[in-house]
Amino acid sequence: MQPSNEIERKPVHTCPVWIGHLLASSLRRVFENPATMVLPLLKPKDRVLELGPALGFFTLPVAEALGPDGRLVCVDVQEGMLRRLHRRLEKRGLTGRTELRQCTHEDLGLADLEGTCDLVLALHVIHETVSPAETIKALARCLKPGGRLLLVEPPGHCSPAVFQSEVEAAGAAGLERTPHPRVEGRKNLALWQRPAYAGCGRVA
Repeated sequence: MQPSNEIERKPVHTCPVWIGHLLASSLRRVFENPATMVLPLLKPKDRVLELGPALGFFTLPVAEALGPDGRLVCVDVQEGMLRRLHRRLEKRGLTGRTELRQCTHEDLGLADLEGTCDLVLALHVIHETVSPAETIKALARCLKPGGRLLLVEPPGHCSPAVFQSEVEAAGAAGLERTPHPRVEGRKNLALWQRPAYAGCGRVA
């Protein structure tokens, strides 16, 4: 029997680049505002990982908030999306604090980030991966003790059952759920933290 915290491997769907332009629209702030969803979770000089940044709706304000001594690593499977995101970051003078990486569906290429991140952002992307549970485990390993993972899924594309499976996967990866300081209770949103107490081992 398949474990309850594992989601069956499935064909992947990636967001077309043209949709990325719609997702980057400032009108989106009416429904999802980076100032309330993400910025309260970080501070200048933090190290942040964002999976599936698209064209930077969250990326740009995060990079600005981190300051020149912060670091934001963005990972995406689509070269075209990353190329356009680079141009947007370049226009705002933010390329010095950001790193864009192209990954594959099978390998996110995060081994060098394990145990280094203050915050990991998985916004509207986990349900598109080959194995959401394995993706969550890989992201959890990137967190420092005390680091946090923000998991958000679109209700229209991610059923309650699928989101619950992702929640179970985060718990199985050794993370503890914690209230979001600004938008707790939002549907398909969960904030997680890697335990910071002494003796906390490597996330499984």
